[in-house]
Amino acid sequence: MVFSGLVRSVCGKFAHALFVVASSGAFASVAGAAPLTFLVNSPVDELDFNPGNGICETVAGNGVCTLRAAILEANAHAGADTIVLQANVTYLLTRVGIDDIARTGDLDVTDSVTIIGAGPTTVIDGNGAVLGDRVFQFDKCIGGGYMSVCATGDVVATLSGVTIQHGYSAIVGGGILNHATLTLQNCVVTANTVNGLNDWGGGILSDASLTIIGSVVSNNISGGHNAYGGGIYSQGPLTIESSTISGNTTSGSPGAGGGLIILGGAKSLIRNTTISGNGATTGGGIYSTINSLSVVNTTISGNASTEGGGGVYSKFGPVGFYNVTIVKNTANSDEIKPGGTGAGIFNEAGATLYLANSIVADNAVLIPTDGKPIRDPDQCSGYIASLGGNLLSDVDAGHCSIGGPYSVTAVALGPLQNNGGPTKTHALLAGSAAIDAGNITGCLDGDDKPITTDQRGFRRPYGPYCDVGAFEASDTIFLNAFELGV
Repeated sequence: MVFSGLVRSVCGKFAHALFVVASSGAFASVAGAAPLTFLVNSPVDELDFNPGNGICETVAGNGVCTLRAAILEANAHAGADTIVLQANVTYLLTRVGIDDIARTGDLDVTDSVTIIGAGPTTVIDGNGAVLGDRVFQFDKCIGGGYMSVCATGDVVATLSGVTIQHGYSAIVGGGILNHATLTLQNCVVTANTVNGLNDWGGGILSDASLTIIGSVVSNNISGGHNAYGGGIYSQGPLTIESSTISGNTTSGSPGAGGGLIILGGAKSLIRNTTISGNGATTGGGIYSTINSLSVVNTTISGNASTEGGGGVYSKFGPVGFYNVTIVKNTANSDEIKPGGTGAGIFNEAGATLYLANSIVADNAVLIPTDGKPIRDPDQCSGYIASLGGNLLSDVDAGHCSIGGPYSVTAVALGPLQNNGGPTKTHALLAGSAAIDAGNITGCLDGDDKPITTDQRGFRRPYGPYCDVGAFEASDTIFLNAFELGV
């Protein structure tokens, strides 16, 4: 599947972005100008009076700076500017219409910028079907445009400490459409929808570099029209660190990647992250067609697919899972017909998937009956290359084969909850078979570097060998200042 050309062709307005911005006079600054900081002091959705004069205000001399006005000024001013938003304020987008110059509809970013909020209470609201557009679009080229090589330079943008919600796009990218080098830090991307034509990326669609740190992507929807990626659709370099991807859905056919879909040849990394409660037709948690994906110290739990791959669906590879916990995922979740397999991991024929020091347990396929459906244990489908230290609760040799050392055993786990650290985990209970059961040569990531902490950031190993999975058991942990035994 190669989509990048189609992304731009179906979004016809993209091809005209550079011409529109240049002809509007919105980009008319001297190269090398000192960066500016715009302090937004009004939640209304009004235009800047004179984009390019370096002053954010809706009327000359009134001192009222809105988010849209600040975006217009930052776009018009050369250099990496900063926009600062207020705490406990919702910036509701109300200017109906679709353009590529940030005057109506979404907020089009055409120059490098850092947008800083005060945390989850700083909300940028796309106003759903009223606006009928996503919340943000980040262009690749300064001044607008999507060429492979930008004559004016590439856009580099950061969103920090904001909630992005209620975007609604009829085509690709419900909350955020990214063609730039974009970082989301301590952000929430929630309750966004793409529904209409090519429903790709309910929360985020990125065909460029995307880094997500300490953030939550939750409850986003990719509709049933050629749908991919309920939470995230990524077709470029992707890094996700210490984040949560939860409650996102995609449906219909192919309906791939409830939490996220990762495509293309760019190297990608998911680390110290929880992917839980997502749903799809295939690949409830992760759907990967990428040539290089490494997943480290991550929990993939409670995801569901109506067909195969409740937790993970891998199409090509190589994909590697290192100290990962893959548990309680479900395939054939709609109970309509049997046939879904690989409730934990589905690896297509010919694809390469490595597993090291990881837990794959308590995953199940729902088999419809006249009464209550039967939960049939099913951990994997296809061929898994084991690098050692892996624990599986069972292996159905009828559709899963594992090359390399592994153990079949029950693994005593606690519920998915806050056990310390920024994301939820499954604690290893006392006496768990996973304790000190990692490779005696040490737990290594996909680059053969030692994994020195667990998903929560706690020291690893605690004991002679590292524990299997994303959680490293110690004598005690602290949860909300209360000491708990582990």
